[in-house]
Parts: sequence; structure tokens; C-alpha cells
Amino acid sequence: MQTEFNLSTSDSVFKLIRLRYVDNHPIVKVTTYVPVSLVPDLEKINFSTASLYLELKKRNLAVTHVVRKLEVKKASSEIAQKLAVKENDPVFYFRTCGYTDKDQKIEYSIATYRGDMNSFIIDLKR
Repeated sequence: MQTEFNLSTSDSVFKLIRLRYVDNHPIVKVTTYVPVSLVPDLEKINFSTASLYLELKKRNLAVTHVVRKLEVKKASSEIAQKLAVKENDPVFYFRTCGYTDKDQKIEYSIATYRGDMNSFIIDLKR
């Protein structure tokens, strides 16, 4: 994961794994990576009640824009179990890089959403 942040292999990153629910149904598994050097106290935060983006903003590291890649994949056995779907069911797979207003990459996330309970609207303006 260090390569995502142009870090050396000796630099550490935090790995935050979250499973989010709606009406008691798991809808998305999100794995987020944040360089330890940018937020050394991240492990002290209780993310069952705190928002990562709000915590970054408190530290003057607000995510101001993201670059996101979307793919549709088949659910692996691990994802199928976590999201309560059948193996090979379609899932939305997002890879996201979050940047500060100074174009500093602050987070890298991989999110897998159930295909049967999610939809997305993409609104582009020029």
C-alpha cells in the first residue's frame, strides 16, 4: 500500500476496515488506508462513532476532492459472506484516492457495494 502514497516500504500506513449496514443489512465493505506520518493518532479514534473525513478535517487535512474508479465484479467468497450475497453475484467495486486542497493524497480506499441494494448517480457538469 505504500506505493499508493509514494512511501518507502519502511513507512507505515493505517488500515481501517468498516462494514456498513442499512436496516440491519450489510451494504458495503470499505477498507481505507491512511499514512501514519500524516495522522499518527488515528488508532486512538473510535470509528464506530467518528467520521474519518471529519477527523481529517479537524487536523487540517480535509478531503476536498477524490478520484474514483468504478468496476462491476463478481463477489468473491469472502465478500459474499461479509455482504450476505451469493458468491459471483455482481458487486460495485470502487477504488478511491482522497486529496487535500494542496493535492496531497491523504487516503486510499477500496469499497465493495452489494449490487442488489445500491445504485449510483453520476452528475458531470462542465
